[in-house]
Amino acid sequence: MRSIASAAVLTGVILIAHAGLSSAATPTVACELLTQARVSAALGVPVDAGKPIARPGTCQWFGKGRFATLTITLLKGDKTPVDSFNAGKTSKMPGVTAEPVSGVGDDAYYVYFTGTTRAGVGIVVKKGTSSFEIRVYGFPLDEGKTVGKSLAQDAASKF
Repeated sequence: MRSIASAAVLTGVILIAHAGLSSAATPTVACELLTQARVSAALGVPVDAGKPIARPGTCQWFGKGRFATLTITLLKGDKTPVDSFNAGKTSKMPGVTAEPVSGVGDDAYYVYFTGTTRAGVGIVVKKGTSSFEIRVYGFPLDEGKTVGKSLAQDAASKF
C-alpha cells in the first residue's frame, strides 16, 4: 500500500513539473510576441498589423519607409535553435559583422552588412533553449541597433 501511495505522489510531482515546463515552452507564433502599437512606437511610424511571412514562427510589420521582422529559430535536422545561434555568433562570413550586445535574453548579437548605413540590422537572441531574430529596416545603423534591441527585449520577455 505504501508503494502505491509513493508512486502516486511521484507521478503527481512529475506531472506538476512537466506542466510547469510546458507553460514556459517556446512561443511558436511570432506575431503574438509584439503588438502593432509596440512596433509602431519603436519604428516611429504607424505600421500594419503583423502578418506571418511564410510560417507562424515569422512575422513582419510594415510602415512608411520602415519595417520590422521577427523570426523564431526552428530545429534544423539535429541542429537546435541554440546551435544555430552559436554558429551565427561565430560566423566569419565576408562582409557581415556579428557584434555582441548585452542586456537581451541570455545572450545576443547584432548582425549587419559591414560598411552600410541604412541596410537592415538584426539582433539575434538566445533565451533558454530558444533563439529568435528581429530585423529592422529604414534606419541608420546605430539607430537601428537601438530600435532592434528595444523590440528584442520585449519579445525575449515572452520566452
